Amino acid sequence: MSVLAMLIALCLDFTLGDPSWNWHPVRILGRLISYIEPLCRTFPVHPKAQGFIFAALNIVIFIVPVLFVSLLFSHAGYLRDISDGIIIYFAIGGTCLAREVGGLSDALESGGIVMGREKLRMLVSRDVGSMDEAAVVSSAIETLSENFSDSAVAALFYAALGGPVLAWIHRISNTLDAMAGYKTEEYADFGYASAKLDDVLNFIPARLSALIVALSSYPGGVAETIRCALENGRKLSSPNSGYPIAAFAGALGVKLCGPVSYFGKVKDKPFIGDGPRPDVSCLKRAVVLYWNSYALAAAGAVLISEAVRI
Repeated sequence: MSVLAMLIALCLDFTLGDPSWNWHPVRILGRLISYIEPLCRTFPVHPKAQGFIFAALNIVIFIVPVLFVSLLFSHAGYLRDISDGIIIYFAIGGTCLAREVGGLSDALESGGIVMGREKLRMLVSRDVGSMDEAAVVSSAIETLSENFSDSAVAALFYAALGGPVLAWIHRISNTLDAMAGYKTEEYADFGYASAKLDDVLNFIPARLSALIVALSSYPGGVAETIRCALENGRKLSSPNSGYPIAAFAGALGVKLCGPVSYFGKVKDKPFIGDGPRPDVSCLKRAVVLYWNSYALAAAGAVLISEAVRI
């Protein structure tokens, strides 16, 4: 993985974000997943086996063209760097959500809680109708921190280690988990392989993201951020998402999570952090913390890319 390719990917992501094209590779992947799922459910095997085949088929079918383009330009000098950079750019999702969350803080200030809820509704799958300001802000910071781990740190980590192919294997697994990794009756068995693959691939990046957030809170918040991540990282049912959320809670000095409603059913999530519940000013600070952390993660990815080449 060349440094130039990584720099191209980062520049595209920082400047263009995640464009809403119908032919964006992630949207193509989503349509592929939606097509393959009912096909795999017809196989005469246990739903867990169906889900394993489902995950494997999506990875193989989607990774083949990525591998083909990478090999096509493998000896093309700067053209390879440009090609790899563009492919990796589409696997990264580091800027789009941060901009949306920044817009949510503006919505809360200009339109109050009603506009804030409507803006949040587009970002999360939670029931937002009865949320107060603290719940809206907490939900936004939680999804921002999870995005930092999944779409920024993990994507950059795997791109730096293995170029476009490894970056897209992670992105595919993350998308599979988002679409099928639910613990509902319908997906508990079928989505098991997708969820576990995403858990494995995000194990290191989730903990690395907490460290990056801690370093970004230098000088005053490093120790508190690390303490909060270590003490609270395992509180959530997910083996990974608690770490970046706890890191943001520690760095901001607020209390995140707590009971939340999904599709009419309240899930008794534990609270994470020791401070007060967050307000709009905390959301603005969270966005600044996100950008600082993303910049640090980007610098680290460039250094890893260079180290891997040596």
